Amino acid sequence: MRLYSLLYISRSTIAPSDAKEVVDQIIDTALDFNPSVGLTGALLFTGTYFAQVLEGDVAAIDELVEHISRDPRHDQMRIVDRSPLSKRRFADWSMAYFGPSNFVSRHVTRLLGDTSPAEQSRSAEWLTELMHEFSQGASAQL
Repeated sequence: MRLYSLLYISRSTIAPSDAKEVVDQIIDTALDFNPSVGLTGALLFTGTYFAQVLEGDVAAIDELVEHISRDPRHDQMRIVDRSPLSKRRFADWSMAYFGPSNFVSRHVTRLLGDTSPAEQSRSAEWLTELMHEFSQGASAQL
């Protein structure tokens, strides 16, 4: 198996009043499904956007991304980074989750702007590393 990482961003279509319940359902589904296909990763929800890192076999990632792209809770999905990995960054997490944050929201929004490929790559790397740092400080696996 060749190990890959993918980072996507999508706009949430979830009503703010339903956000907690719906995001909890997304996390529960990921916790059940991801281990069965060898995926690990992290999900960030800003209240407006999702940012998710997926790690695993390219076929499993592609299948899940295709499913997410058809999910009515996501709109304007954009893959901002896809690259091979030598080792997993979220190996202990079937799906780490990070809730709304205005600070992180600004950085997610930056990835959606008209930036150069180099700036896009740096921003994607920064966001992935930030999510990794968050997962290191968390006390329990989701």
